[in-house]
Amino acid sequence: MITQAVRLPGPRIDAEVERTAHASLIAELADRVSEERHPLEGLFELTALALDELAREPEPRRASAYFMMVALDLLGYAPQLLVCASCELPLAEAPAAFSPVAGGFLCGNCAGPGMHLVSVQALKVLRVMATGGIELYRRLKLDAPLMGEVEQVLEAQLEYHLDRKLKSLRFLRQMRSYA
Repeated sequence: MITQAVRLPGPRIDAEVERTAHASLIAELADRVSEERHPLEGLFELTALALDELAREPEPRRASAYFMMVALDLLGYAPQLLVCASCELPLAEAPAAFSPVAGGFLCGNCAGPGMHLVSVQALKVLRVMATGGIELYRRLKLDAPLMGEVEQVLEAQLEYHLDRKLKSLRFLRQMRSYA
């Protein structure tokens, strides 16, 4: 229940369908991970940062992806990016299979046959998001296919650990399929 709202100074999110859908994702995820009377330390600040970034960032997908990664970290569900989530050996500089069930990326020995491989570039972007901060992330050049790989990993990890589908993600996926 909202008891008070204050409009803060800063950039406003443009009234575009895609940008509004990404804002909905940020808001829905913030709502899903917060419990009544049990605030999650840092969630408000992260949500405010993500919405500010969404207003400033020319590519809205980048802002919501960053929010998803940091929210996963806040919840303790960030995917394992440096070592195999199964055997804990360091991951090679090669495409790796991602498993939300295992909690991250799997080495070639632990990956099951036919598992989808994520590119080295996408894995590097995820590592920057997890450790490099927003300033370094802003400087990355991300084309649409690379951004899609990053989103696919983050969305799978979120939905596995939230144990439900997010309506805003479903809408964004439908938008992408028509593009």
